Amino acid sequence: MDIADLSQLSSADALELVSRLHQTNEQLQGSAVTLSRLSVALQESLGPTPAGAIGALQAIGQFLTVQHSYEELATLVHQQSVEVFGMDGGSLFLLDESDVLTPIAPSDAALPNPSALEHIAGLARRALDAKAMISAPGASGAYPACIVLPLSRMGQDVGVAVLYRIAPEEPALSADMWANLTIYAGALGAICAGMRQAEALRRDARLLESLLAERARQVQNSRDILRVVFDHLPEGVLLLDHDDVVLAVNRFFADRIAGVHPRELVGRSYADLRQRLHLRGMQRVAQDDEGRAEVTLPDAGGRLHTFEVERTAMQTDDGATLEFWRER
Repeated sequence: MDIADLSQLSSADALELVSRLHQTNEQLQGSAVTLSRLSVALQESLGPTPAGAIGALQAIGQFLTVQHSYEELATLVHQQSVEVFGMDGGSLFLLDESDVLTPIAPSDAALPNPSALEHIAGLARRALDAKAMISAPGASGAYPACIVLPLSRMGQDVGVAVLYRIAPEEPALSADMWANLTIYAGALGAICAGMRQAEALRRDARLLESLLAERARQVQNSRDILRVVFDHLPEGVLLLDHDDVVLAVNRFFADRIAGVHPRELVGRSYADLRQRLHLRGMQRVAQDDEGRAEVTLPDAGGRLHTFEVERTAMQTDDGATLEFWRER
């Protein structure tokens, strides 16, 4: 569903979508646990030789089980580039909605200098377009040598990780290291895709919360307006449920007919209300075949008023009815 369509959701559909968002979020957490278990399985099956790369994968699995920022992920990439792969640093680039690669600054490390970063960004774009890892030499005093890992998840590009070394010579990589980097790139692609999806879920959830709050405000405003209209009708109105229990009364009925505050009537049975009115002197004058009745009722000063009483069934499943008291 497009975000622009969310404003058209009914309250029920919005609540259902919130439930689906929570379910998807739980699936993301499940993916994190699966990735962590995968790293353990790889470590057990491959033995101690590639332990550094597997350790990096396991760290990523653990990273995914807790909510982190992109800056913290960039920091992890930088640290693992140094500690696991023997490079001088690492940079993380993520694709935005306009397909632009944006460098993510690590939370506790600086980005390369502008000229080096421009060189690294160009290599990142090249590797992403080629959908293949590349290794490129640097230039002494100008820009570093790089290993560039395009990141994707289920065929969808999400970003690029670049491992760089200040020395200009192109990094010499064994077949095992290339294999380890391939595993590492796959894990990074999974975590970036998961973080992007989680971010989208949180954004949609915030939007839904805002829409639901606005919908609730509109409903409340509508109820307030209806209440004002209800209370200013020039006749008495009672809302009764299917058991003839009073659900609501307007001001005209409460003040002019019952002579009490509305809250003293809500929740009482209609029989109790009629008994109260009879004690005040109400008398039935006439009743026709369609259920309309004519009654008289004295006010506090003893003046007699005549009311026509008529019931109307509401078109609802709960069997509620409205009763109107019109003064003649």
